[in-house]
Amino acid sequence: MNLGYRFFVVGDDNSIIQVSQRSFNDFYMRHKPSLQRFSGCTINVATVIYTLENRKPKQIVRIDYMRIKVDNDGALDQEQTLDSFRLVANRIGKVLGEEPPVHNSGQVVNAIEKFDERRWSQLHPQLPGPAHKRILAILFGTKHAV
Repeated sequence: MNLGYRFFVVGDDNSIIQVSQRSFNDFYMRHKPSLQRFSGCTINVATVIYTLENRKPKQIVRIDYMRIKVDNDGALDQEQTLDSFRLVANRIGKVLGEEPPVHNSGQVVNAIEKFDERRWSQLHPQLPGPAHKRILAILFGTKHAV
């Protein structure tokens, strides 16, 4: 099975801007300032993974949606990167059954786990329906976008 993927920036008005694979990979994986048009903004990015037939999208496998902060130079914000790594590490620990350290400090409640869940949901919101339909229209044409 052959897979393909594309990146889309989703505007607050559910507008869709396709970003080249090279630009996004330079931005996200190599931390290069390749998204200058979004400098100083927080953007919503949909990553669409799909199967290919005759080099064209056939079926959606997965759509990931996340909020990403772009620094003033157009590169991935390093502070958010570190925060994301911490959140992922904490989630993996939870999946593996590792318990966070317990600090018996009397009446103080340890709410780190709840705050982490809230932060995770802020960085990974649900893709809005109108944006989802527009992405399908771009990939498959308007007749398949319903």
